[in-house]
Amino acid sequence: MKRKINKRILIPVAAMIITLSTAFLAGYGMFNRLFENTRVNGAENTNGNETSDNAEASSKTETYVNGWDEAPVYCVGSVSKVYSTTAVMQLVDAGKVELDRPVTDYLPDFKMADERYKDITVRMLMDHTSGIMGTTMVGDFLFSDADTYHHDNLLELLSSQRLKADPGSYAAYCNDGFDLLELIVEKISGMSYTEYIQENLAKKTGGTETGTGMTAANEKGLVAEFSANNLHYENESVMCLGAGGVYATAEDIANFGTCFFAGNEAILSENSKNEMAVSVSDDEYRDGSGLGWDYVNMPRYDAAGVKFLAKGGDVGFNHAFLGVAPEENISIAVLSNGGSSSYNGTLAMDILDIILADRGIEVKDSEQAEIKVTDEIPASYDEYAGLYTSGNLGDGGAVVNIISFPDHKYMHVTTVTPFYADESDYMLTEDGSFAELAYKIENGNISDARVAKNPVVLKFLKDDTGKIYFAIDYTNTIVGLGQLERKEYVGEKMEANPISEDVRKSWQAVSGKNFMMYNDLWSSTWYEAPKANVYTMDIADGYLYVNLSGFPRLLKIVDSTTAVAFQSIPSSANRDLMDIKLVRSEKGLILETSAGLNCISVDDIPEFTADIKTVNLKTMEASWFRIGSDVAESSLEIDRHENSAIYVYNKYGEEVYNTHIVDASSVIPLPKDGYIVFLGKTGDSVSLTQD
Repeated sequence: MKRKINKRILIPVAAMIITLSTAFLAGYGMFNRLFENTRVNGAENTNGNETSDNAEASSKTETYVNGWDEAPVYCVGSVSKVYSTTAVMQLVDAGKVELDRPVTDYLPDFKMADERYKDITVRMLMDHTSGIMGTTMVGDFLFSDADTYHHDNLLELLSSQRLKADPGSYAAYCNDGFDLLELIVEKISGMSYTEYIQENLAKKTGGTETGTGMTAANEKGLVAEFSANNLHYENESVMCLGAGGVYATAEDIANFGTCFFAGNEAILSENSKNEMAVSVSDDEYRDGSGLGWDYVNMPRYDAAGVKFLAKGGDVGFNHAFLGVAPEENISIAVLSNGGSSSYNGTLAMDILDIILADRGIEVKDSEQAEIKVTDEIPASYDEYAGLYTSGNLGDGGAVVNIISFPDHKYMHVTTVTPFYADESDYMLTEDGSFAELAYKIENGNISDARVAKNPVVLKFLKDDTGKIYFAIDYTNTIVGLGQLERKEYVGEKMEANPISEDVRKSWQAVSGKNFMMYNDLWSSTWYEAPKANVYTMDIADGYLYVNLSGFPRLLKIVDSTTAVAFQSIPSSANRDLMDIKLVRSEKGLILETSAGLNCISVDDIPEFTADIKTVNLKTMEASWFRIGSDVAESSLEIDRHENSAIYVYNKYGEEVYNTHIVDASSVIPLPKDGYIVFLGKTGDSVSLTQD
């Protein structure tokens, strides 16, 4: 029996589009009291069937959002990885590429500063096991600028990088691998990547609005992009095309998902689809990605006998989720310009659950088993005491966790960064894990200890080499949407790293000082958060806490100028690692990063004074100034080339002005003790009139 479509679905973001390529939307009354701002109209299949094998047979959805006459176009972020993987798998089907041959067979110019790069195969790029550090951060995210710097220089940028692990040893999310797939597609096909996916993927699945960052700047249907404080920004041109640069409507994405339906070989062979749907690991705490997919096994659907493939994607303003149940012939795309891919994913799965329930298939959320704890911790656990590098017990970022076992009754965790310290307590469970308590234990009194309602469960594991890690098992319930389950290795025990007093003093001399990124394109979105800092920490002598553009990491000091990533956590907790080096140049003290972005010490940038009337611009070299006391709290007016930008920051490095904001004022504020940067191309200049 088919239920009527409730015509009004309300979504708590600026705009969100939903497209289903199966029969219909049903039973949306549950959403009406939760969401607002968006209306989605749904319709049954045009051919009257509940399933479809191609775009023509998929359901059609008329979508009207905030007054738009047509469905808008979004950047789908890392959902693009399914496109780049599919493109290469087509070349595999054609006998032009072999998954387990070295990347160098197809890209002879691919080299790295680590001989192990020769062992990287095409498959390893797809399943994140290449060992490449993660993300080369130059020229990848731009404002309304289809500059191909990232594409054109990726091989050169990678040539100076080392690997973080032996190729094939474990999966850790890696954007650069999919940009290499982009290059392979171009090399083997002889077509541009954009042309290839439009002709061979989008058109064959009815994708009429699909493009990439190369076409986005000229795309009239792009969804508007707003910051959290409702500032209207120019649209992003995401130029890491293979990793995150596909643009499309929700209907295009959902229709693309139909190519993975069982029996549909319009784009890929069954063998290639099956290859993509195999998990890279059967360890429940390691990444369970397939080839291109984030998830190819999901316990709640496995238990219901439903195969489910899923991929999320996030860029600065846009967020995406594609879910495909290939044996049920269901493809769901949820795109938004607010929220996150996690929220989109929970909504997509709620919709999937409704459709499956209509077919008599019940999908249940996992129920937490009763947790039984003990206040007797065996002495054998003492080897787990000490310092750990981790995200904040799975919350992301980088912290030092100090783990101890007071009186062998409970586990005490002190979480430390240069900015704060926090404490939490855990009790040992019957299965050898540790469950988070609702309250911190005071003065060693465990009589009132109580397990939290929805606890983080932490488990220690030791590998064959003797390295100790901890993993977490945690379920986050998003009210009104559903559950997000997470099982992942997130922490690694740190080894002592003795350093000399001279080396220690050299890093202490720059600890806490501001460095500003200076070597990206004028249109780079990284200038939204250009600040970098390094911090020494007494609690972790021999290590550095490094924060680059809001991405913190813990590095191991090598000498007075070099610190390196040292983690070997076998999961995506080890994504986007980098090494740093301090270099003294004619510009001043430079913080070089292996991710490609370099930063200059603010102590070595000139003062912006009243007598400056013109600033000459340089390609790939920002012109930074400290706002001098004689102009502080005043303003200036500018005359600049259209391919240029100006940012102003307060003394904390927080942005207060940006010419990439639509209709930005021509009057620029100059906050006391702040910074101003001028960006553009060699040969252009900015003329200034100061009040």
